[in-house]
Amino acid sequence: MIELRQVTGGYGPVPVLKGIDLTIPRGSITTLAGPNGCGKTTLLKIAARLLKPSGGQVLLDGKPVADYGRKEFARMVAVMPQARNVPAITVEGVAMHGRFPYLGLSRKPGAEDHEKVQEALEAVGVWDLRGRDLRGLSGGERQKAYIAMAVAQDTDVIFLDEPTTYLDMGKQFELLELVQKLNQSGKTIVMVLHDLAHSLRFSQRIVVMERGRIAAAGQPEEIFDAGILERVFDVRGHRDGENYYFTHW
Repeated sequence: MIELRQVTGGYGPVPVLKGIDLTIPRGSITTLAGPNGCGKTTLLKIAARLLKPSGGQVLLDGKPVADYGRKEFARMVAVMPQARNVPAITVEGVAMHGRFPYLGLSRKPGAEDHEKVQEALEAVGVWDLRGRDLRGLSGGERQKAYIAMAVAQDTDVIFLDEPTTYLDMGKQFELLELVQKLNQSGKTIVMVLHDLAHSLRFSQRIVVMERGRIAAAGQPEEIFDAGILERVFDVRGHRDGENYYFTHW
């Protein structure tokens, strides 16, 4: 379980986040949603220990994240950031980066590391691409390769910052269905999504943010029925069975 207690933080003298209290349940898919600049990615980075809060505390399984050793924390939490350079490396090589928290001083992967990488590549559906250069892949294939790296890291928690960015509609659904599959295998998923319909369909819990604070948190149906998304985003929501869509007023 991940807990944020009165967390304040950001990148300058004026904090982006303002006294955030939030509990992220184990085994859930929790999506952070909100307008641009509301603090979604800042919250994710602080929870994932990529950014130090200026106030408050983040706990993982009851222990402050700052108290974990670097390798210890990396064996518990994997992070897939939004922006990154595309290196000259194979898909298998990218996935092997997920095993670094487990390597000894020699930094040489062993039989278990190769086994975990193969399992990750197969689970994500990129085993056939294992020898391909990352730079020659499509956006969807590349995103899957990075998710394979997170899976190979063999953590209970995976943070994803806008994993569907730059993907066409079909590939977005494919990737989010993969996220659901990872969750069904026991992973706790925390992700930032811009698409409200995707957030409602593929999440078990949604945290709606507004101006650095939490406007609401709950199950997708509760959030939709309460009209929170309509107010925060200035849109009109529609539901057709399990499908959602939004229009301007």
